[in-house]
Amino acid sequence: MTSTQEQTRGKILVVDDEEPVGRLLEIWLTQNRYEVRRGTSFDQVCEWMAKQTFDLVTLDIMMPVVDGLQTLKWLREYHPETGVVMATALGEMDLIIEAMRLGAYSYLLKPFKMDMVTHEIARAMERQRLVAENRAYQQGLEQKVEEQTRELRAAYARLERQVKELEGRDRLVYSQMSISTYQEACMEVLEVVREVLAVEVAVLFRPEKAGARLVAVAGWTEEAQSSGVLGQVPTQEERALVAQAYRDKQPRFRASDGSAVPLMYQDTVLGVLWVWGVEGEEQKEERNTLWRLGQAAAPVLWSAQVKEQLDSGAVPVDELLNLR
Repeated sequence: MTSTQEQTRGKILVVDDEEPVGRLLEIWLTQNRYEVRRGTSFDQVCEWMAKQTFDLVTLDIMMPVVDGLQTLKWLREYHPETGVVMATALGEMDLIIEAMRLGAYSYLLKPFKMDMVTHEIARAMERQRLVAENRAYQQGLEQKVEEQTRELRAAYARLERQVKELEGRDRLVYSQMSISTYQEACMEVLEVVREVLAVEVAVLFRPEKAGARLVAVAGWTEEAQSSGVLGQVPTQEERALVAQAYRDKQPRFRASDGSAVPLMYQDTVLGVLWVWGVEGEEQKEERNTLWRLGQAAAPVLWSAQVKEQLDSGAVPVDELLNLR
């Protein structure tokens, strides 16, 4: 900032259709360290206001074509942050009262007494400073309220997700005791995952007995296929996300391929849950939720497998003690 700018007490636009009067105010205010521009008509007011921002406008109330009151109304509508001081003769006080009602700060009487001009302009500038500070305070307050509102909404959204997750995990615990078939267990797991994470595409894969392939046993649809997952995946396929999760016994995430988590019961991978659509600002949190849901889903699948094996006679009842 230059020394001249440091000394400037404010920016004022002087508007008067009488050249000598406007020039007198310009010289006097400049000597009092104000930065001054001058105009003689409404059109020039519009031009100056489009170019610069002024703290104050001194406005002659009696101007041809568009008078001071009309100009004041325009300023109040389009530049409400700018203060206005009217200039008028003593016999026009009824117009001054109307101008004050419309939002003018003060008035200057013609012929000017320069000490009164100095006083009224300084008072108007002080009021303008207070108005600007109040406006800045209000804007800051509104911003803080908005920020706090966003924080509260985010906190509520996190709480809502946590509640939905707990409800989903409770539902899976109940399912472990109530579901009788493996297919029912798979469908229940997928329904819980879709509800908790608000995703539409979820597929459950089961390894074949030989462990060479992962086969989609539930959730396989044309929509899933269009999202890039195959119905059968070799477990040794290097790039396949579900195969990686199965082999490494760890969740795998890739923006282009979705999310895959192994369904672990103790140290055995019973299957892999693949989901498309876990994204956005809360992506990391959502992926952690998917991993926890996968951990809660594994006992449901294990119980359903045991029940099916018992019903089919594949596992004798006296061997149940060996099942872990």
